Amino acid sequence: MKGVMVGTRGRMRLLAGWLAVVVLVAVACSDPDDSQVATVTETKPPAPVEVTQDAPPDPPPPPVAEPPAAPEVTPAEPPVAPEPEPPPPALEGELDAAAVTALISTIDAAQSGVTSSREQLYLTLQLNFGGQSAGSVSNVPFTVSTTVGDLTHVQMDPAALAALSGFEDGMPQPAPAGLPSLEMVLDGSSQQLYVKLAPLAALDPGEQPPELASLAAQRGAEFADLWGRADLAGASDGLLGGIGLGAQPSQAEILALLKAASDSGSILEARADGSSQVAGVATQAYTFVIDLAKMIADLPPFIEGFLGGAGDGGPPPDELLGSLAVPLATQFTLHVAGDGLVRQVGFDLDLGEILMAVFSGFGEMGETPDGADIEFPDIEYRVAMRFETLAVNDPSLVVTLPDPALVVDLP
Repeated sequence: MKGVMVGTRGRMRLLAGWLAVVVLVAVACSDPDDSQVATVTETKPPAPVEVTQDAPPDPPPPPVAEPPAAPEVTPAEPPVAPEPEPPPPALEGELDAAAVTALISTIDAAQSGVTSSREQLYLTLQLNFGGQSAGSVSNVPFTVSTTVGDLTHVQMDPAALAALSGFEDGMPQPAPAGLPSLEMVLDGSSQQLYVKLAPLAALDPGEQPPELASLAAQRGAEFADLWGRADLAGASDGLLGGIGLGAQPSQAEILALLKAASDSGSILEARADGSSQVAGVATQAYTFVIDLAKMIADLPPFIEGFLGGAGDGGPPPDELLGSLAVPLATQFTLHVAGDGLVRQVGFDLDLGEILMAVFSGFGEMGETPDGADIEFPDIEYRVAMRFETLAVNDPSLVVTLPDPALVVDLP
């Protein structure tokens, strides 16, 4: 917020003076006329003329000094609030291919000007067998990512990590008490990942990796202050998965899914859903249905990771995709502000059909009586992610690399 502060300063001058005027009036006597002749008679000398001196007039009273006029104070103008960003026109109804292309072009142009941003990632995982829930993690605030240039700082909530681990194990578990957030810094230019080791320091001494403890001793630093460094170019999936980054996409990667789907003609439905709000910002909402099977050769890495996890680690083969009872589709949501910036983006994908097709293939390869029908329960494996933009192009956003003196290479 910007404040406008108007100050006034007046200077006062006091001019006081006293004016004294003394006027002396003197009356002079003149001599008698010498042209007359005196007679010889006794004459008395003329009485002396009494000269009367007028009293000087009383001096006029001094002028009364008038107080200086107060300086004119112009009332401060109230600060003018910036005009709010006009909300985008509310659109509702089906969108044709030309409208989708124009929308993506507008988004690309606006996003190209983003130099810093902060996003909150929400995660939903649901697994159902035959209509019965086998685990659920709904709308968990998983990470907060702050990106400035090539540097991205990621914070993970320990409770979210515990919930994810519990879902994968089928046994819900609470987050360890007092466990600090997991912090990471990704340097995109050098492909280096820095992980703060404070969560490991919170473990019992017997559970801490001995290699890292010895490195801390060599550094002469507290274990909790160290950062572990890994080269992403050579990092294993096990390392990234172990710290929750195995299949976590960025907002840009999710947006790339929509563009790839548009370019390949894989958008089955496109609809404008009217006006909405995201973090207090007015937006226009959109929903798309994307057929992933149509763009199997152009899938973003994070989608390949999900599909590979449901199969043998690679993209599903064409014959498997062709055997699906319903299209392998994902619902894609988008919220765009009036300036073209994306304020929310997400996808919702059900991998149940893939899992059932894979299990059916395993059953066919097994030893089963001829003609026996193998029935698998309906499987729903829902994976949904949503990025919500909290700030964009905000100069207060800062990301820095860790102090090199506190960095150790991860074993």
